[in-house]
Amino acid sequence: MPTDVTLTIDGQAVTVPAGTTILKAAQQAGTSIPTICYHDHCTANALCRLCVVEVEGARVLSPACAAQVSEG
Repeated sequence: MPTDVTLTIDGQAVTVPAGTTILKAAQQAGTSIPTICYHDHCTANALCRLCVVEVEGARVLSPACAAQVSEG
């Protein structure tokens, strides 16, 4: 039973199921994050690092195609 997670992307609140990647949450919010190595039908490997985003409180940039959302 997945729970929903609410986070803020570029000042906009977004609610998505737990386990959703930051990339998918951003797409739902209407925010485009560029990617090269990501494809919907393949496992994200986060090799190209083009899609890195700043996550508040994180020490380093996170690959949006592989990092899962967290509350807040």
